Amino acid sequence: MFKSKRKRFLSLASLTLTASLILSACGGTSSSGTASENGGTSDSSGDKIKLTMFIWAGSNQDVVPKEVVAEYVKEHPNVEVTFEESSNAIMYPKMVAGKQADPNNPVVNFGYFNADATAKGVNDDMWEPLDTSIVTNIKDIPEQFHQPDNKGVVWGVSSFGLVYNKDLVTTPPTSWNDLWDNEQFKGKTALWDYMFYSYISPLIATKGEEIGASYDNPEPAFQYWADHSDQVGTLVTSNDQLKALLESGDALIAPFSAQVAQTWIDGGSPLAVAYPEEGAISFPYSLQVVKGSTPEQTRVANEIINELLSADALTRYAEATGTPVTSTAATVPDKYKDDPSFSVETQSNGINPDWDVLAQNSSAWKDLWDRLVKTNLQ
Repeated sequence: MFKSKRKRFLSLASLTLTASLILSACGGTSSSGTASENGGTSDSSGDKIKLTMFIWAGSNQDVVPKEVVAEYVKEHPNVEVTFEESSNAIMYPKMVAGKQADPNNPVVNFGYFNADATAKGVNDDMWEPLDTSIVTNIKDIPEQFHQPDNKGVVWGVSSFGLVYNKDLVTTPPTSWNDLWDNEQFKGKTALWDYMFYSYISPLIATKGEEIGASYDNPEPAFQYWADHSDQVGTLVTSNDQLKALLESGDALIAPFSAQVAQTWIDGGSPLAVAYPEEGAISFPYSLQVVKGSTPEQTRVANEIINELLSADALTRYAEATGTPVTSTAATVPDKYKDDPSFSVETQSNGINPDWDVLAQNSSAWKDLWDRLVKTNLQ
């Protein structure tokens, strides 16, 4: 990802969140659906332009994208958009396989991608530059959130903390150390399979010097988890799976998005979010166009992304999902004005994983995880 900018990311995110406040007073099982209309005022002739958009499954992540696309296709009757709803962990490997099979027929044409998938996509030459003559709302997003060569734009920043069942946990967690060295969570810790930034990155950040682990030498971190594998009860691959485990008490704690967890809490789940004293993980989200799309598909994708980046759409996305957004024109919803994940302090004290190293060494890290850790899990 933007390596030279990464070290400044959190402080700049904080400035953006502050500017938003001033101007306003900021993973799952695949499924699909289609949006198309027969009425409208433009693009009313010619063949259908068909696109597939990737959106995240669950936790209200689909609400605003589907509303924006529905309005767009209503005004552009020869456009048809199919949705693929899943997690980046599931979708991105499919995208790589699709590119290898036919680089001119991508599995999805555009959509939402997290920091891990974005960095892998840069490494795999997956992204098409945004057309800034079309994506004019990019002007409201500070330059530091534009991907190099405009191959995407960071529209939101999530925080990964510790999500736990508040009804069953007697002593709330306060540190990342609670994941791997706390008796009350032994056998009750849920980890995302291969989501290394959520449990290897904080281990390197907090205990790296002590155990001799770094991004250049990650094996001691994986070995440390292997030595503490009795903490792990379940490996998960979807938001819904994790939510069910935490609600039932089959899992008591998991490193996960504070924003997604908050939507569960708002819905009545007996959960809470702890922001570790060492800092939450800063987790940027991008909108991107996938290389291999036709010129017509690329144009439409840019037009829809422009609508998704509007102040109104981003404000509504923040309202629906609790995600802090980077647009200086967007408004922080009232219900999140006191949310720690929107605060300057929380954003300033975050942990920044080395997304470039994670992307470039994905296969090697998977091998370490499978060989050292998963072999010890029951």
